[in-house]
Order: sequence, then structure tokens, then C-alpha cells
Amino acid sequence: MTSILIVDDEALIRRGLESMIPWERLDCFLVDHASNGEDGLEKIRLHRPDIVFTDIKMPKMDGLQMIEEAVREPDHPIFIILSGYNDFDLVRSAMRLGAIDYLIKLNLEENELISLIQSAQSMIRKRPEYQTPSSPAKDFKKGFIRELIRKKPDKSIYTQQLPENFALSDNCFYRILYFSISGQETSLSSDNDFPQNFLDNLCMEQFPESTDISVHHLNQDTMALYIEYRDSMSTEELQNKCCNILSNAKRYLNRQFLIGISPPHRNLIHLPAAREEAMESLTFQVNGIDTPIHFYTNLLNADSLKKQLNLLNTESVFFEAAENLMLQVQKFMTQSNVNLEDARQICFLLISRLYSFDPKSREFFVSWFGKEYSSPSQFDPVGKEDMISWLLHLSQGIEHYSHQYMTEIYRYKVKKAREYIYQNRFQKITLNEVASVLEITPSYLSRIFKKVTQQSFSDYVAEVKIEEAKSLLLKDNNRIYEVSSMLGYDDPYYFSKVFKKIAQMTPSEFIARN
Repeated sequence: MTSILIVDDEALIRRGLESMIPWERLDCFLVDHASNGEDGLEKIRLHRPDIVFTDIKMPKMDGLQMIEEAVREPDHPIFIILSGYNDFDLVRSAMRLGAIDYLIKLNLEENELISLIQSAQSMIRKRPEYQTPSSPAKDFKKGFIRELIRKKPDKSIYTQQLPENFALSDNCFYRILYFSISGQETSLSSDNDFPQNFLDNLCMEQFPESTDISVHHLNQDTMALYIEYRDSMSTEELQNKCCNILSNAKRYLNRQFLIGISPPHRNLIHLPAAREEAMESLTFQVNGIDTPIHFYTNLLNADSLKKQLNLLNTESVFFEAAENLMLQVQKFMTQSNVNLEDARQICFLLISRLYSFDPKSREFFVSWFGKEYSSPSQFDPVGKEDMISWLLHLSQGIEHYSHQYMTEIYRYKVKKAREYIYQNRFQKITLNEVASVLEITPSYLSRIFKKVTQQSFSDYVAEVKIEEAKSLLLKDNNRIYEVSSMLGYDDPYYFSKVFKKIAQMTPSEFIARN
């Protein structure tokens, strides 16, 4: 049976919840209840419940502190939040700590409550202590996939003796989805701030039709999702599933990801290639195209390349995208079946874009090539190999032009960004917001900010805010949570972590020393 603990300082809410849960039908029982976080934590340690319903705002110890303490221990319960209408920022903090969902207290509905309990029970059954021992064949396959996905696999996997009854699935499709944290805004967070299990569940819930699925964390900021399925999956369907994952990751974890998607493969041995394709779809994707989901099949498509080039209509966007764009075009050109007419048009679009920015760029590139290109026919009868050489020469020209003429622009944009950050230090400041003010893309701002300052955007914002915090903490007897709120931090615990990261001491230690 599933044991449940209810923690809320309102007796009416506790009784209402008890009366709404169909205990026998769900095979549950109420192990106890508590009226504050301190009492709740003691009863969690005493009873080891499977599920805990908890309020956030409570006396003695609030729900966030209780969850933070509880999840440090092994076999901790699954938490479901009881919240008010105005508590969403606190709810999001609880989700980051590992809570799976929330209920609005004044709008409790039995169907939603039952659905949440059943979801939690499903997660409980997937825990190792509830799992029946897996077969050697299944364990081997999981390890085999993990090694194939790793960048430097352990080659001994190929020489291991196959377990009895091991066989790869017939007539299946295999894909790799490569996830990478977008932007630089999370660089101050630690491993403990990133609930990997919650993200794993988000991914796995989107593919119930898969015959096999597994998540492989490659490092703190990247992971690979392996999916295996029997029926073909349309691009639109896969796009929708990825959008759902991204939406929930943003809502509950405050994380933004880029997703690179490999084409479907029919042979499991091709997984290393699928991983590289998924990674390349992010590496080569033109940054000026504002989408978080990138399909590898779009990389080598002439129509897609032409569309991307037509969208790169400003100097800053073009030069932001230049390095990845040139790699993508070169890869397109090396295809055995490349259409030469498409190749000529793409080359002409490239040089035309550069001419269009200002007289300096036209003058530079006419001098660089020793001629001015005025139509695609001027590349005729040049063959594929000559075009690839021309592209390499163009790449070198873009690098020279960028070094000579763009450095001054970089410095001006970063100067404006720093001024904006200081003027708005009492507000929430995001990379997207500042980039929008400067009329450039977030990835471009992130790159030039690091190039000019040798510091990430988020680290600089944190330094400005913490410097201001030091002054506020010593002024007018401000409390730590008050200073946190003044500087745009929703979560005082996160504020304290950032403060310690920057100042090498906690806010309390800083106050005591000064």
C-alpha cells in the first residue's frame, strides 16, 4: 500500500484532503499529518511515507525548507505541493527541489487529486526497490546503448560475450535527441540545483509508445535521449513532443534547452553516428534562426539553407552566425548528390548578403576576391571542388573582416549591456531581455560579452547584484530575504547561494564580519 503524509497548518485543508482521497480504491493509507514543516520533517523521518502533500507557507519551518532537508536523505518521499493562487514563484522553487506537481488549495478537484496520486504511485513503482530484477539481456542492452552514446565509448563493449536470449529489436527505428542548456544564465547553479530525475521523467512521459527509451546524462549541461519505436514518427509529432518537454522544463525548472534531433536509423550500431548528427544539428544551426529544436535533416537541405540566408538580413546577425553557417554550407557542398545549381545560388546568396551590409563590406570583399560577383552565373562553369575552395577562402575573408571592423561594434554593444544591467540591478535581468533592448539575439550577446569581458553574462549580472546586496545588508537593518526581493530574486535560498559563490561567504557571515 502507498503511505501518505499531509502537512498543512490549516486544519480545514487537512480534513478536506483526507475526505477527498478514495483511500481503498487507490490502495493508500494516511500515515499521519502535521501542522508545520518542522513537525512534518520529523514525521517524514519517523514514518518514511511514500507521498507527502505539503503547504509552502507554514510556521516554524516552511515547506521549501522541509523539502530541502528531506531530499538530502535516501528514499525520500514524493512531494506534491498545496498552494495558493499567488504562490507560483514558491511552487517553482519547490519543483526545482524535486516536487512533482501542485494543487491549488481553493480549487481542489477529486479527479486531479486522484490523477496526481496515481502518477506518484507509478513513479514509486519505477524506483529500484520496487523493480523486479532485470534480465542480463536487458542490462547488457542498456549498457551497450550507453557506451555507444558516449563520445569515447569503452571499446570492450564490442568484445563482451552476449548474454543468453540477447537480441536487438527487429523492424525498429532509433533516434538520439541531444539536449544542451541554452544561454549562460545558469552558470552559477550547482549540480544539486538541477533535478535530473524530474527532467528524465518529463522526457520519458512524452514517449509512451516507445518500445525502449533511456536518458543518458553526458555532463552537467548536456544529455542524450535514446528512443526506439516500431512505427515511423512524423516530424510534426516529434516537434510537438519536444515542445512539451521544453515548456515544462521552463515552467518548473526555469531551464531553457536546445534540442538536436538525429534522423531515424534502422541499425542500433549506428547510434554513435546518430549522436554526432544530433550534436551537429546544434553546432551548425545558424544562430540567427530563433528556434530551440533543430533537425539534422534540415542541415543538408538546399531550401532550408536558402531560407536561413534570406533571414540573415543584418550585419550583427550574419556575423553571429558566420562560423556555424560556413561549416553547414561546406558540409552541404560535400554531399555526393549536391545539385550544382543550388550550390551556385547559395554561394551567390552568401556574397550578396555581405555586399548589402554597408559600403565597407562590399569594398573589402571585392578586394578580397579580386572581383565583384553580380549573379550566380559568375560561378559557372565552376565545379563542386572549386566551390568548396571558394567557401574556404570566403571563411578566411569573413574572419579578417570581423577582426578589422567588428571589434569596435562588439565593445559598443557590451558597454550598452553593462550600462543597462547597472541601471536595472534592482529588477530581474535576463539575457533575452538585454539582447532585445540592444536589438541582437541572446546567443550573439552571450558570445560577444564573453569575448570582450572574459566573463559570462550571468556571472557579471550576479556580481553587480551582489555588490549592491553588500550595501543593502548593512543599511537600515534589512533582512536577507528583503534584500533578496529588492534585487529581483524570487528565492532567498538561491540568492544566498549566489552571494556565497561571489563573496566567498554567506550573507549572514558577511553581516557578522561587518
